[in-house]
Amino acid sequence: MPHVNEPGMQVPDRPQCDPDKIRIIHVGMGASGLLAAHKAKKMLSNYELVCYEKNDTVGGTWVSHTYTFPFEPNPDWSGYYAYAPEIQEYFMRFYKKHNLEPFVVLGTEVVAAEWHDLEGKWQIQLKRKDGTTFEDTCNVLINGSGVLTKWKWPAIDGVHDFQGVLAHSAYWPQDLDWTDKRVAVIGTGSSSIQMVPKLAATASSVTVFMRKPTYIAPQFGANITNKEADPDAMDPAAAGKHQYTEKEKQRFRDYPDYHLDYRKKVEGSIVGGWDMFNKGTDLNVRVREFMQNQMRDRLGDRDDLKEKIIPTWSPGCRRLTPGECYLEALIQKNVTCKFDGIDSVNASGLRTGKGEQVDIEILVCATGFNVQYLPHFRIVGLGGQVMQDQTTPNVYASIAAPGFPNYFVINGPRGNWGQGCALPSHETQMEYILQCCRKMQEDQIKSMHPKEKITTHLNEYEDAWHKKVCSAHSIWSEDCKSWYKDNTINGRIHIWPGSLLHHLKYLKRPRYEHYEIDYKDPDNIFAFLGNGRTIGQVKYGAEAPVPYIRNDEDAPWDVE
Repeated sequence: MPHVNEPGMQVPDRPQCDPDKIRIIHVGMGASGLLAAHKAKKMLSNYELVCYEKNDTVGGTWVSHTYTFPFEPNPDWSGYYAYAPEIQEYFMRFYKKHNLEPFVVLGTEVVAAEWHDLEGKWQIQLKRKDGTTFEDTCNVLINGSGVLTKWKWPAIDGVHDFQGVLAHSAYWPQDLDWTDKRVAVIGTGSSSIQMVPKLAATASSVTVFMRKPTYIAPQFGANITNKEADPDAMDPAAAGKHQYTEKEKQRFRDYPDYHLDYRKKVEGSIVGGWDMFNKGTDLNVRVREFMQNQMRDRLGDRDDLKEKIIPTWSPGCRRLTPGECYLEALIQKNVTCKFDGIDSVNASGLRTGKGEQVDIEILVCATGFNVQYLPHFRIVGLGGQVMQDQTTPNVYASIAAPGFPNYFVINGPRGNWGQGCALPSHETQMEYILQCCRKMQEDQIKSMHPKEKITTHLNEYEDAWHKKVCSAHSIWSEDCKSWYKDNTINGRIHIWPGSLLHHLKYLKRPRYEHYEIDYKDPDNIFAFLGNGRTIGQVKYGAEAPVPYIRNDEDAPWDVE
């Protein structure tokens, strides 16, 4: 029987994998937004990208050589740890160097997003600083607003009845002078650890209200020296106590390979300590004993503080913070530690759980952030389901969510929250997302989202890993309160089940078999094959490259 002359299947008159137009909205213009704009220029064509940033400037707050983009070194850091203004300057240089301004709209907040499945688009509600609102649409929505963005006041009666100066570590009055003042600090987290020594240096008195024990870590990467560049180079030390010499910085500038080797040593000193996060390993036992003994030595004869402050659980169960001079500050004569809780705050100070009144002039709340386990804006997916209605985040590998097509998040729950620097995983996740965008363009895909069953299995595996890791246990499952566990002791652990390297390897390429994929034309899913030509043949004709012909078997190649 002869073939039908005109089959029903339509053959588009375009080359194979000719990319469809795609529009992407990215929430925020911090490190993730900078990566989105920069990487899209390299990885995509025929696209639009807009990054809506609620603040009036781009950037973020990070520290040290490890807190640079892995591919964008900075030979001019002033010291091993840098303060926020210098880091902001690094991000602004990156922003200008790569001409990313066309991709950002400042002073504009994403307040809601709703998926329209028929069109295969997100409808986005936005609000400007002046209160006016408008709408935008996109094929792909990337949430890069971060998990620690909304700082919180302590849940204590009367906090805003205080008549003195009320300050939060994340919203600090720049002109605040605590010299000869009576100060109280609520909290024992990383902000408190950094602030107490400075406050105690000049305040007439500092009362630190503590609820939870915490480890005070030694300096990270303290074994990394740079004497080869300059014999007078300082060893790594706390922010403000280490400075790179001009000889060191000149060596970094003149010899990029030397600088790269130095950066790798710094990063390696952090990721190389992974075994300390597995309870029962030799390194875990040795680090716990070392840190506990070091804290005992630094607290001197203050047995009362040793009993209350030094944890019994493993280092890293709560996020580790180097705290030079913190323990020494706690034993100063003008510093008092209170462990009996706070009943309420009043006009002149605080009333403790035992009924004691503590009168102060400055109240410092080092009480951290409301962790964004779910997006800070309302998001509606397939079938009208609202993500904020979830009792626990239902996230695939920290990056996507079943039932919410074409939605991606950078470093969401079950991400790199405690294993090391966030920027390597930011880069890997952004490249993962843009690979998905490119596949959607080239294969004429309307939408993709993780399969519910796959996501459930992955989460079950992650839960099991935290309970038992081969012959060891995850230290995050120990009896500490941590924001990894929503500030509970026995809650679900929202952190990746493995090392930073393990996390990067899993997300280096998408596993599309884990996704529900809907094509623009479900009856013609091979329409992307086009008219029998490749893009290279259309561009170059008979001169089209043949990159598979090569001398080096290992040289990467692809057909355009």
